[in-house]
Amino acid sequence: MKQLNRQSSLSKQHRPHHHRLSLSRSLASCLLREQRLLFVLLGFLLASSFFLLYPSLTPHPNTLSSSARDTIAARIPRGGGASSVVSAAARRLPVGVRKPSLRVVVTGGVGFVGSHLVDQLLAGGDSVIVVDNFFTGRKENVAHHLSNPRFELIRHDVVEPILLEVDQIYHLACPASPVHYKFNPIKTIKTNVMGTLNMLGLAKRVGARFLLTSTSEVYGDPLEHPQKESYWGHVNPIGVRSCYDEGKRTAETLTMDYHRGAGVEVRIARIFNTYGPRMCLDDGRVVSNFVAQVCVNL
Repeated sequence: MKQLNRQSSLSKQHRPHHHRLSLSRSLASCLLREQRLLFVLLGFLLASSFFLLYPSLTPHPNTLSSSARDTIAARIPRGGGASSVVSAAARRLPVGVRKPSLRVVVTGGVGFVGSHLVDQLLAGGDSVIVVDNFFTGRKENVAHHLSNPRFELIRHDVVEPILLEVDQIYHLACPASPVHYKFNPIKTIKTNVMGTLNMLGLAKRVGARFLLTSTSEVYGDPLEHPQKESYWGHVNPIGVRSCYDEGKRTAETLTMDYHRGAGVEVRIARIFNTYGPRMCLDDGRVVSNFVAQVCVNL
């Protein structure tokens, strides 16, 4: 009887050990049977390889050899510094990691300036939605992007609201030539005021960054040359050009009010005389008039 009691007590003492052993065996057999252990080990291997190779993919400027520095310096144009190229190499992203593309809307994107902006945004990898009513813009300016899956063209007047999901808004919609904006001055000031209000409302709703393209005309007939941004201008609010001048001044006011009052991230760019490809010869501004007269006299 004593031996039986001793054996039963010994079996009770070994029971938890046997239980843990059987549990570990079942876990191991499950891992091996489902091949989960293989995937776990493979994941650890890939992660360790990435962190081991990461320093070699982004060389530090101090680790560059003298010959590499000489090559970089030889490729830099005059006026530039080697630090910009070296810092760009230091900020290089690891393999497989790229800057996420943005979804951008460009109002007036088929116009002279807007179409060039669309070219740059698409070349940078962003997706672009162009909103234009084709009053002064031409579809031919963006025809080469129509087959691009990251490009979308919407015929729409910004005086009417539009609902979009975007990350950035470039608001260029407004006739900029005196010939065009004096053709329908009421429409011009409505585009500047109502169009800007609608685009700022969209930026507030979706949390997008907003850029307004303004003009040097906000200075009116300036008494200061060249004009500084601190200069408030010398304006005529009732002149024949006021629909454009005062419209842009109001658009700037709305932009800053949305920034201060609603926390919208904004930018304002006052564009002066601009010329280049895709500009209409009958634009009515100084450079286009000069080129048109030269062509006629030839």
